[in-house]
Amino acid sequence: MKYMQNLTVQEKHIVEYILRDPQVVFDHTAQEIAGLTFTSASTVVRLCKKLGAQGYPDFQLKLALDDEIRQLSSNRLAARQPSGSLTDHMEWIPAIYDEALIETRRRIDLAVLQPVCDWVQEAVRIDIYGSESNYYTAQQACARWNEIGRSAIAHNSANHHYLSNPHLDASILSFVISHTGRNPAMLEIARTLKEKGRRIVALTGGMDTPLARLCDYTLLTYAAPIGPASKMFSAISAQYLFDVLLVSNWSTP
Repeated sequence: MKYMQNLTVQEKHIVEYILRDPQVVFDHTAQEIAGLTFTSASTVVRLCKKLGAQGYPDFQLKLALDDEIRQLSSNRLAARQPSGSLTDHMEWIPAIYDEALIETRRRIDLAVLQPVCDWVQEAVRIDIYGSESNYYTAQQACARWNEIGRSAIAHNSANHHYLSNPHLDASILSFVISHTGRNPAMLEIARTLKEKGRRIVALTGGMDTPLARLCDYTLLTYAAPIGPASKMFSAISAQYLFDVLLVSNWSTP
């Protein structure tokens, strides 16, 4: 909910109110929430539907389940930080996967994901740009797409000769990965792609990053600030997003 895009001013106000104290959702009706936020019950219900619920009661249930899962994941990871035992290490890794996947899922805005899925289906070819460990994530994603007959290429730098090819147009979909959204090389690539009129999707950790501002759409990744494991979180998060896009294309001829 915190990461939803394309909300009206009133809907954003309701979201901010709920995030300050989520318990209000369980203590009040939609009409009462409307009164507390100086909006209308129809606005509250419309927001619930944008968030993927069928109505206010369904939103209450989804919020309760979401909070329970988040707390379980967070507590599990905090309790399982490895102390040296091989068994501890074995049990800690699934906790990292759980948290990375759950938190990435929480950040997905369906109003953004759907048009990106449509672009993937329409693309003649897919380019994925990433440096260092993100390049290996890009290679894995491209390998999966290639296996189902989609043309996809991973890049770890800007190939200006390739980018200047006049035959490459909006039919080429480009993804740019930078979890900070401030990697100079990725920003240069995004600027060049934008100048060429390409369709660009960012995979980054925040909507207010320089990379997000250069791209048409942004898919939010997750990385917990816990030292060396942070790169594991971000890699799992990015791969999850690419896998969602992949699965959405399985039935595409």
